[in-house]
Amino acid sequence: MFQFGYNTGVINAPQSVIENFIGDCWKERYNNNIEGSKQDLIWSIAVSIFAIGGMIGGFCGGIVGNRFGRKKGLLLNNLLGVGGACLMGFSQMLYSFEMLILGRLVIGINCGLNTSLVPMYISEIAPLNLRGGLGTVNQLAVTVGLLLSQVLGIEQLLGNSNAWPLLLGLAIVPAVMQMVLLPVCPESPRYLLMSRQLEDEARRALRRLRASSHVEEDIEEMRAEEAASQTEAHMSMLQLVRSSALRMPLTIGIVMQLSQQLSGINAVSKYSVF
Repeated sequence: MFQFGYNTGVINAPQSVIENFIGDCWKERYNNNIEGSKQDLIWSIAVSIFAIGGMIGGFCGGIVGNRFGRKKGLLLNNLLGVGGACLMGFSQMLYSFEMLILGRLVIGINCGLNTSLVPMYISEIAPLNLRGGLGTVNQLAVTVGLLLSQVLGIEQLLGNSNAWPLLLGLAIVPAVMQMVLLPVCPESPRYLLMSRQLEDEARRALRRLRASSHVEEDIEEMRAEEAASQTEAHMSMLQLVRSSALRMPLTIGIVMQLSQQLSGINAVSKYSVF
């Protein structure tokens, strides 16, 4: 989730030097200066395509988590993180603003998948009494990533014409760290038991996570959850909207998300230096 926060804010501070890079690329190719409107358009695409990638990744999170597992899904997702960081980091060297745009799209997909897979994995491995606290750490990591991207992006550090590719390319660090550290973590016991029916592996994972051989209570809880989910009636989107019992929770959830998006924080984090 640090990756999500970092890549959300990193593009803001070096705006002017990246716009100059776009202009230089255009002049090198076409031997004339780029129009201001075209330069603004290319810059805006480079910024906003991150959100499009995030939307794609967010929609695919459940599919990836169920197809490959929570842990393996996160590991595979880091390949996107490495690829996106390399595309952005080498864009100036290869004089290609298209690489910058493509890198922003790929890292956006990576972050979108993280927003689905990370909370899923954490909630499934955490004991009940720690689940809420560990969920809060997610949001803390996002804000720390935002803060660090803004600090490193000042002109005296990495937000200048020579160092901005390194600033964007630093997104490779959390991806590589997770690729190194995550293999020593166990897979989600809930996924192993409820999705794959691998009870013995689920027990082994629980023993590692709880540092105890007494995991029967957790196993029974997951069995009860699985039985309850099988007896629940499946509800379509239209039925959800029409349900009077769920109308208030649904309205509250929608209003909270709209309040976040319409507060203007996205414009501040991406265009405040404009």
